[in-house]
Amino acid sequence: MNPNCFALILCGLCMPVSLIAQEAAISLIDTPEKAKAAQAAWAAKLGKPVQWSNSFGMKFHLIPPGEFDMGVKDGDKDAPLHRVKLTEPFYLGTFEVTRQEWEKVMKGKSSNFFPGPKHPINHVHHYQANGFCAALSKAEGITNAVAMYRLPTEAEWEYACRAGMTTEPELDKVAWYEKNSGGTTHEVGQKTANAFGLYDMLGNVWEWTADFYDAEAYTKLPATNPSLPKDEYPHEYAVVRGGSCFYDAKFCTSWHRDRYEPSRTLNNLGLRVVLPIKP
Repeated sequence: MNPNCFALILCGLCMPVSLIAQEAAISLIDTPEKAKAAQAAWAAKLGKPVQWSNSFGMKFHLIPPGEFDMGVKDGDKDAPLHRVKLTEPFYLGTFEVTRQEWEKVMKGKSSNFFPGPKHPINHVHHYQANGFCAALSKAEGITNAVAMYRLPTEAEWEYACRAGMTTEPELDKVAWYEKNSGGTTHEVGQKTANAFGLYDMLGNVWEWTADFYDAEAYTKLPATNPSLPKDEYPHEYAVVRGGSCFYDAKFCTSWHRDRYEPSRTLNNLGLRVVLPIKP
């Protein structure tokens, strides 16, 4: 095999690294094929693997910068279709944070509901989710605030969930939801991954995001790297995404926005984490 071939790492693309890296640009990601190609190109450009594991064995996939159409046409009034650009690459958890991972990092239990070690952690409120990110950063010796683990923004979450798709996937293949879950969460990674290599972006448990809810956020925020933190916009609810094992298909979409008080805990409310990629 050509020693410059990244075939084992870069999604099966057998192309010299120098040529792949030349393709790394911030462009419109509107097909799964483009998503995979951008992921490979940016991994080569950055000298980073597409898939990476931290010291706790938590797996992450590299999400490249890109543009995408966020929201939905002729749908929810708080999610109008509009073009968004994300300019920074990041690693996003391949899976929702599991109970086993939570207990390793936090050194104790959180929820007794659906206690399987590889089930997504639940009964976690927004403050605890942020606390997990802080504890994980501390455990791995990350002290630079901009390089610490954190929750994804709404835009990062939806971009990663879509992975180039402009329509919704066949839900039974990718998600545990009201129709097929049997009223319970399931071990992460049992369904089909999306083009970025991420599992359970829809269904299983709702996932907290870093953003707070505003019905007019999509018209208020900039089109580049939009985010709505509470300290800048004092809103009452934090945004959750993805639906859960208790919800029907209309809630388990890439674009549906929901929200809860940040102190709220539920047996179908968990998280997935971001690790920024910094030079």
